[in-house]
Amino acid sequence: MIISELTKKKNTFSYVKCVLCRNDTNLNVRIKKIGNSFGTVCEECAKTFNDEEIELMHNMFAVFGGYFGELSNSKELSYSKLEEIAKDYNEQNKDINNIENDIKTLHFAFLYGISPQQLVRGLKLLID
Repeated sequence: MIISELTKKKNTFSYVKCVLCRNDTNLNVRIKKIGNSFGTVCEECAKTFNDEEIELMHNMFAVFGGYFGELSNSKELSYSKLEEIAKDYNEQNKDINNIENDIKTLHFAFLYGISPQQLVRGLKLLID
């Protein structure tokens, strides 16, 4: 004998995580081609970063771990880390024009929620 069962209506929404900031989102997700695969990027990250920056950040997080803004919960903390990076660059007489090639510094900045543009502009302002 076949008995019909009532199915429960699902009242929860499915969320996907942004590949950069790991925020849960279900609205306005962008699917971007990142390298040889695809990833979901939230609306905020899609507005903030261009395709090259998204790919760079995704690759760094895949290799070194973490996600954008993982270690920062305030703008003040992010700014203090930017000052710390500027101080290190100044003490070691590093060329700020080559910041894009300093992978360790870039990854550190990303973990504290400092975008590539903020890093470059911030270092120029703080060092000059």
